[in-house]
Amino acid sequence: MSHYPYLAGIIKADDVRQKGSGSYAADYISWAKTMQLINEHAPGWLPEMGDLGFAPDQTAYVNVRFHHAESGKTTPWFPQSVMDNRNKPVPAEKISARDITDTHRRGICSAAACFFSLGYELWAREEILQVEAVTEPPHPVPRPAQTPQSVNPAPTPTPTPAPTPASTAQVREDLESELIELLTNKMPKGETLKYLDDKSKQWKLVKGGSRVQQMNIDQLQICIDELRNRKDS
Repeated sequence: MSHYPYLAGIIKADDVRQKGSGSYAADYISWAKTMQLINEHAPGWLPEMGDLGFAPDQTAYVNVRFHHAESGKTTPWFPQSVMDNRNKPVPAEKISARDITDTHRRGICSAAACFFSLGYELWAREEILQVEAVTEPPHPVPRPAQTPQSVNPAPTPTPTPAPTPASTAQVREDLESELIELLTNKMPKGETLKYLDDKSKQWKLVKGGSRVQQMNIDQLQICIDELRNRKDS
């Protein structure tokens, strides 16, 4: 039995907010809502902030974990990078108290997803849809009655397993980060939205949401290859 509460599936559409716009739009649940759900469904589990850690390049991270007030149980420490509003690490000499408190609140949400599975859907939503499309339907399919010819059927090849949600999620995260960095560094000001608008029309993406998040893995890779080969203006 797990030592930690399992809180997957309790978030609702009304709990989700969106920040940013265009290619930087992202769904999230506020730290206050995250704590309200923990207080309701897993009372006694409280967040705790550890020391500020530093990476070799002198950017920083905040360690966050949960502990249970009555039992004394704790989760492992979860490191959360101190980042700016574009998810870029903040140099140590520029870190403010506001950066630390904001990172602590982000860490609460990330650690809750890691240890309690609370809000994990925000990271895994697309991967869940992809996996469901290739797995068996939820209800068993009736098998045809055996005939003398089908008593010993020839063995069928074992299909290659589909990527797990975790590995696919990591691939998506890496591709999205690389694409956003290329859009920022390779595209002149004012051309980024036009480029994404053109891709939206080409691939029939939904207008108004994050075009980067709507792209599938192949489409993300196409954009990355195009921008890698683009000559700097």
